[in-house]
Amino acid sequence: MCVNPNTNMNLGYLLDELINIAQKPKTDFAISMNMTPSGLSKILTGSRLPSLKEKKLFIQQAADYFAESIYSHGCYLKLINLFPVIYNFKAMDDLRTFLTYALEFAIDNDTAEAHQINLEFNKRGFFYLGTTPVLNLLCIILSHYINSCSDESLEVYSTIPTYDPAYSDIFLKTLLINPNKCTHVTLNQFFDGSIHESSIKGKGISLNFISFSQRGFKLNLWSAASDLGQPFLLIKGKLLLMFDSQIDGTPLLIPIIHRSYLNLFYNSLMNKDVQKISYGRDEVIEFLQNNAEVAAQVLERGIDSVYNFLLIGYLLEKNEIESMEQAQEIKDFAWPLFQSILNKQTQIFLSRKDLDQFATSGKVIIPFIGTYSIPTEQRMAYMQRMNTYLQADEHGDKFKIIDNKLNNMAIIYIEKKCLIYAFDGEYALEKIHVFDTDKVKPMLDRLMLPSQTTALEFSGELWQAYQEDLLSKIYV
Repeated sequence: MCVNPNTNMNLGYLLDELINIAQKPKTDFAISMNMTPSGLSKILTGSRLPSLKEKKLFIQQAADYFAESIYSHGCYLKLINLFPVIYNFKAMDDLRTFLTYALEFAIDNDTAEAHQINLEFNKRGFFYLGTTPVLNLLCIILSHYINSCSDESLEVYSTIPTYDPAYSDIFLKTLLINPNKCTHVTLNQFFDGSIHESSIKGKGISLNFISFSQRGFKLNLWSAASDLGQPFLLIKGKLLLMFDSQIDGTPLLIPIIHRSYLNLFYNSLMNKDVQKISYGRDEVIEFLQNNAEVAAQVLERGIDSVYNFLLIGYLLEKNEIESMEQAQEIKDFAWPLFQSILNKQTQIFLSRKDLDQFATSGKVIIPFIGTYSIPTEQRMAYMQRMNTYLQADEHGDKFKIIDNKLNNMAIIYIEKKCLIYAFDGEYALEKIHVFDTDKVKPMLDRLMLPSQTTALEFSGELWQAYQEDLLSKIYV
């Protein structure tokens, strides 16, 4: 079914890309399709399309040929530039099915364009019913828009039903994103303001969702005070995908492209009681410029606790931070903030794996500024800066070591607010997401400190032994 006739996902383009991925001569593909090279050339250039009578057999033969030529373990990686949204094909039949839907999508697009059919005003509705059609067409449709709109920014607004039983397998287990193809995409995710574990139902989000999304998109989280109704994914001005399920739990996907309705839907959404809770570097700088007294109060009061799943440079000296090339407002706040965390009653939880990584990489992070690299010969001295705080009586239980698989984030508790700092690894998509502590702390505590795991308190002696163990890895 065609969603938008103005696309680069036409049949000729798709076949040409698949032939290249399969690393086969075009003549070999033509022979397998019982076509002459000139006949294939006409299809590749768009001067001829398979007739309605030929369509079914053409799709079947082409899907069979490419599935047999391309399939291997992890073969989705071969297709991830052509289809930036994709899933891992566990069997050749999965790939064959995916290619069948992709070929039909391309032919229908070309047919609509050839007959000058404007589907935006077509009264006939389209829908996809069942896990297999929904999964495959969701990947194909989203990939089409990401690729065909690569020269413009895409604003995506979503209440994707991550925890709906009908969609959990699709969104939690199989859907994969190529972050290199999505740098022009801003994902606005609406939810009820709470954080849930990834295995339960609800209208919240998970830490894994934040970590995964932050690595691929410019992510904005929006807290919604009321139910926003049927789950959806809106590409502003271009496409609306409505998600539903039947009585038996079968997923249903309805694409809508009528521009007037899309505008009406967007305006209605933004007029709801919703609040953006995500802030990037420029917004943080603006806040510090306009709210100096609030920043001063935070530093004076102190921070309750910090859970680190990345190695933040708390022990850096002021001159080291000053040497970084970044906005002065951030640098002026970073060092006093680190000093407040170190010298007040803040509990600091450090991830064991990040400490291990520091021994080999020597990199520490300053949020919204970047990474500071410490040469090998200076790493022991840097780690020994912690001794001052370990030896102070008032800081006896300040540092704790925890094991957790979370990545690229720090979780900060300041009285009634919980701040989650997350980044993409390149520091281009970093954000602070601000939650109400009472909505997230019980769940976060269970996730970060499960009952079977105890946080290891660091004494001066234990820290010295740990340093020697870490640094010995560098010289092996």
